[in-house]
Amino acid sequence: MNNDPQLDLLIRKMAQEHQAHLPSPGLVWWRAQIQKKFAEKERVERPLMIMRTVAVIVCVGIMTGALLMNWRQIASVLDQGQTTALFTFAIAAGAVLLLAGLLLLRESMKKS
Repeated sequence: MNNDPQLDLLIRKMAQEHQAHLPSPGLVWWRAQIQKKFAEKERVERPLMIMRTVAVIVCVGIMTGALLMNWRQIASVLDQGQTTALFTFAIAAGAVLLLAGLLLLRESMKKS
């Protein structure tokens, strides 16, 4: 079977003997129903995902604005060496932002 005519003959013979296997109509209907329910669920949950994304963006904007508005006070605290409270706040804010981002990522990964 090292030459091309034998291989060609074998492939043609296998192609002639092959019978296509179609799934049963019930299975096709069942899969269509599952896809329909998934599409409906996705349509219902889309506004919630948009709301969560907008909420995270708004929170990041508010936190950035608060940081910029209070930068002088933050700089004076850093200059005085009173960094414990500031670092505690920064760690808490970072944890909240990280958690929000992870929740959004998890929701988007569920859809994929």
